[in-house]
Amino acid sequence: MASRTPLATLADMELRPPPACLDDDPPVDPAPLTCEQMATIAKAMGHPARMEIIEFFRECKPLTVGEIAAHLDLAQSTVSEHLRILRSAEILRTEEDGPRTWHCLNRVVLKRFARDTESTTIRIDR
Repeated sequence: MASRTPLATLADMELRPPPACLDDDPPVDPAPLTCEQMATIAKAMGHPARMEIIEFFRECKPLTVGEIAAHLDLAQSTVSEHLRILRSAEILRTEEDGPRTWHCLNRVVLKRFARDTESTTIRIDR
């Protein structure tokens, strides 16, 4: 009879971060974001709680909704809705890991947004 590898315990799973946050950020796409993409990102960032959530990701560490909610004075369901909005704007990316969903900052999108926002401040003399 072949020996079976034991399933990972919950404690083992808690020690395993998802690979999404461990990857190096890919190069920033040189194409500018569309006006619709810019507006979607700006709108998603237009709430103080969502900006606070983004701040949690300055350290490249994956977080679950429970971990984020523990740091905010908001219900977990409210945090989940904020995360949904950030994901729909592609500011966050997620990775399923069994019963949990890990959230990571999509720095490439924010870098493109910053670059394209800065480009609107360039003065063009005609």
